[in-house]
Amino acid sequence: MSGERRIAKRSAFPTPVRYQQKGGQAFSSTLGRDISETGIGFVSNEFFPISTQLIFETQHPESRDFIKAAGEVVWVSKYPHSERFSVGARFLGPLLPLS
Repeated sequence: MSGERRIAKRSAFPTPVRYQQKGGQAFSSTLGRDISETGIGFVSNEFFPISTQLIFETQHPESRDFIKAAGEVVWVSKYPHSERFSVGARFLGPLLPLS
C-alpha cells in the first residue's frame, strides 16, 4: 500500500513563488517544486509548523497569469545536511488573479 494521499495530480513547478505568513508584513521568495489544483510544494529556509496559514503569489502554470492563493501547511520535511525544508501546502480557496 502506498503512502500517497494526494487527491489531485501534481505537475513539476520550478517557478518563482513568493509567500508570507497570513497577517505577516513581508514576503519571502523561493522556487516551487510542484503544483496541483489543490496545493503546492516548495522549498523554504524557514520551518513552518503544520497548519500554518500562508499567502502565495506566483504565475499560473498554464495561463501564466499572476495569481494569489491562501494555503495551509500540511507537511514539512527537512533536507538532510541542510537548513532548508521541503514544504507541502493545500490551497484553502480558489486561485485568484493578482491585481
